[in-house]
Amino acid sequence: MSPSRSELILHSAPSKKEIELRLLEEGNARNAAPSRRSVATWISTGLAIEEAQIALLIEVRRIGRRSTETQRLDIARQRDRLQGQIDGFARSALTHLGEGFDADDEPEDLDVDILDDLDDDPADFTETSHTWTNSPELTVIPLPSNLGVDRCRRCMAEDLIPLEMSLREGQANDALHNLRIYLCNKAILFRTTVRQANSQALKTRAWSQVTSVQQAVSLHASIYTKTRKQMMKLEPGQDQLQKYKPLLREQLKISTAVGDPNARGQRNESLAWFWSVEVDLGGPDQSWNEECEFPLACHIPPLPDWTHAKFTESIG
Repeated sequence: MSPSRSELILHSAPSKKEIELRLLEEGNARNAAPSRRSVATWISTGLAIEEAQIALLIEVRRIGRRSTETQRLDIARQRDRLQGQIDGFARSALTHLGEGFDADDEPEDLDVDILDDLDDDPADFTETSHTWTNSPELTVIPLPSNLGVDRCRRCMAEDLIPLEMSLREGQANDALHNLRIYLCNKAILFRTTVRQANSQALKTRAWSQVTSVQQAVSLHASIYTKTRKQMMKLEPGQDQLQKYKPLLREQLKISTAVGDPNARGQRNESLAWFWSVEVDLGGPDQSWNEECEFPLACHIPPLPDWTHAKFTESIG
């Protein structure tokens, strides 16, 4: 059963940047201690590192073992940059977590579920890769959610738990927002570019665009899944559990209700839960799109106009 009109929240959920700004302003307003003044930014940096780790894992998995020298060099450079960011983050942990934190601990490798729709283009991904134990993309960084609630309490860093939870909510909002946009764009690509390609050159270009968008779907779906897993470690409330539900692989497939709003019977087709979680109908800043020759292949494509109609007219 599709969400009813009353169930839709037609406003934008707060982004991670908005939440970080609010936390910084609140810290300055109450004259927080130096070790706590920049803690929101420190946690936000950790979340960004995790996103970079997931993106690198997907890239390594995509190219597999049959990689070119240029690809291996690019991966090596990304790992070098990522390791530098992780080292800096770990050094800062001593400031924010106190003397009870042992930076020499050896936690298990990062646990990430890579979500993709392999039925669309199985050649895009492969199970074999050059990722090894202790690779920077598998390093677990010392965020409160990785240390655990009990250990944070022993380190007298219990106040960091709600801060990370707030930023995780913003991170989840960002991931779901981008996921909706890319799924819409994938649907549009199939309805227009792919179906209308009448030459081999146009078909090759069309499927290249589909692959690019599908990789973005996989990235944001994987980021959301990792974010939710970390939120579960921070003792979330009932409202958070109800709002941020598990994301299933089959929910990443294109629905007729999303792909073609005029298709026969689409009014009765059910949409996945994340289409009705604080929907931002305005989309992101679209100024980048003015000079883009192929907007569907760019980073954050615009939300189509008919999506608004879909939510406000077609699901009553």
